[in-house]
Amino acid sequence: MKLKFAHQLRAIAALSVVIYHYWGIFFSPAVRTIIGVPANFVPVKPGYAQHVMSPGQGGFYYGVFGVGVFFLISGFVIPISLRNISTGTFLVRRFFRIYPVYWFCLLISLSMYFICSGYWHTPLSDRIGLKYLLETLPLLHSSTGIPSLDFVCWSLAVEVKFYVIFALIFLAGRNAHKVLALSIGFLALCCVAVFFAAHGSNPASFLSLLMSDMKFMTFMFLGCLFYYVLYNELAMGAALGYGAIIYILFLTITASYEGSVGGPLAKNYTYALVLFSVCYVLRDRFRDSRVLDFVADISFPLYLLHSTIGYVVMPILIDHRVSFTFAWMICLGLTLLVASGVHQYIEVPVNAFGKKISNLAARRPRPVHRDTLPLEGSP
Repeated sequence: MKLKFAHQLRAIAALSVVIYHYWGIFFSPAVRTIIGVPANFVPVKPGYAQHVMSPGQGGFYYGVFGVGVFFLISGFVIPISLRNISTGTFLVRRFFRIYPVYWFCLLISLSMYFICSGYWHTPLSDRIGLKYLLETLPLLHSSTGIPSLDFVCWSLAVEVKFYVIFALIFLAGRNAHKVLALSIGFLALCCVAVFFAAHGSNPASFLSLLMSDMKFMTFMFLGCLFYYVLYNELAMGAALGYGAIIYILFLTITASYEGSVGGPLAKNYTYALVLFSVCYVLRDRFRDSRVLDFVADISFPLYLLHSTIGYVVMPILIDHRVSFTFAWMICLGLTLLVASGVHQYIEVPVNAFGKKISNLAARRPRPVHRDTLPLEGSP
């Protein structure tokens, strides 16, 4: 089932992240150093991009907001995906939904590092190493303190954890109240663990790194509430009550890391929640849009590829006296083209294969034990 409002919000979220990286993060010397651009390359930021990393009083950050929208969409659609299938089937399909496309895009990102190093004659990044790759491939790197090779897959690591945790909760019972009660209990325990992790002597400990993802996962549970209301499994009043508790837990966990309740993460995720809520209420008014639907369809590979392609290609174009404005437009077009190819030739076939495999496993007949065989002559 594809809900138009949630699908088109993927496009808005993806483009928000692209703007944040192309108009903001690109100008960070640290990022250019990581990718392999020499220190003497200093691009000039145009006036229209100044606000991206220096927002006004509202503190709006495109990238933080966009990822918040993505997390809400995931929280909303995952219960839909689990609705009529087993937990095992769900996890198999999620594996094929995430990992093959991620691995293929990671190969493209790796190639961009080599292109950058070859063009500028700079050493390869420290991120191009066996240890880095071994911890990045299974999306376990966020729990060990290793940054994302492609600058964005940290959010996939969060999502994978959410899939497993929610699937286990769902396995315990599919009733909305039971699922949400267990979810809140789990988040409350995490809130206690976050307190000890945030006030521990070693901020780089496994517990601290693992619990740091909870500020994102807590927010994803808010998306689940929209599912239960949409399918009439939860009254609006009850959903608001559960939502208030989960939101307070989100603010509490976030404040442990940001130092205040109204930090950039909490503020921008709240903006994302407001947008998602409004779009949910107005969901029947959403219509087909060639642009939004196209970007939404390719949003996964677009999200994974845009940063490394942009960080490598934009400096090369600017080095050939192409203006920054034309450089980011060319990179966006190139990324859309590559992402479209990945979607058509990798993502769609692999998802179909994953569904086929999971369906075959679900239909596999159970072994019949000799003790259960009927006696000869019995009906």
